[in-house]
Amino acid sequence: MRAHFLVLGFAIALLPLPGFAQSERHPTDAEITGLLREMRREMPNLMKSGVYRDRRNSEERRQREAFVKAWSQLDRAIAPFLGNWTAIEENVEIYPASKRGEVCIIDSYLDETDFYLGRVVNGKLRTDTNLTFVLDSRFLVSTFVVENRAGHYEYANPRPVDNPLTSTYYVKNHPKVVEQFQQAGCLLGIPK
Repeated sequence: MRAHFLVLGFAIALLPLPGFAQSERHPTDAEITGLLREMRREMPNLMKSGVYRDRRNSEERRQREAFVKAWSQLDRAIAPFLGNWTAIEENVEIYPASKRGEVCIIDSYLDETDFYLGRVVNGKLRTDTNLTFVLDSRFLVSTFVVENRAGHYEYANPRPVDNPLTSTYYVKNHPKVVEQFQQAGCLLGIPK
């Protein structure tokens, strides 16, 4: 299992990478409730550190809001999850899929990128990699279980998603992800 370090003040936390360290199973509802409580306790210190400072410009905010609003008319369950959510050195881009209630996810950490699918069940986004994403306040919280320990990782400040089919970065560096994206029938743009 790969891991990276997050340094906040004097505290050092070892965090498994959300998409690359395979979660053993989906966390239970009770585990998720406890993880969200823990996250809320930690968030004031994270906010003071500047880790989740909003670096979006007004046009990025407007585009993402328009994208979510348009999709909420077609698939209300997935709409709030859509966008390019960022963390420290990683991001998850969540796109609509061709099936109602399903999404496509491109998970990137530094130079590594992974593709997987998810389905919204009871307001939670459950992936085929055993991650469960939960929206809490303005955060997208990734919950997982590694070595039988439940954990969480937060993303914030969603931007509009990139088009991986035309992105030089994805086409050149991650052609397998582009192929998986196409084969899964992932959707781009605002529906008409």
